[in-house]
Amino acid sequence: MSTEHPARRPDAPAGPPRWLLVLLAAGLSLLLAASALLALDAAGVESVSQVGFFAVVVAAALAGGGLTRLLGPRLPPVRRPPRS
Repeated sequence: MSTEHPARRPDAPAGPPRWLLVLLAAGLSLLLAASALLALDAAGVESVSQVGFFAVVVAAALAGGGLTRLLGPRLPPVRRPPRS
């Protein structure tokens, strides 16, 4: 069962690579979490419980992922050199 043409990889999707989007989501999440904790500090909150800290981190991760899903298609495609 040999074929004339070897199996080809599907064409890469246009847009930024997946690893770049993951890094963008992580950076946005970190920025949002830090700004939320600074806003809590500015509001006069002296300490945050472990559950509160976990809630801030989860909310920031969800917001960062959502922002990345909105911004990802708008980013310009990355030109990749052809594989030889």
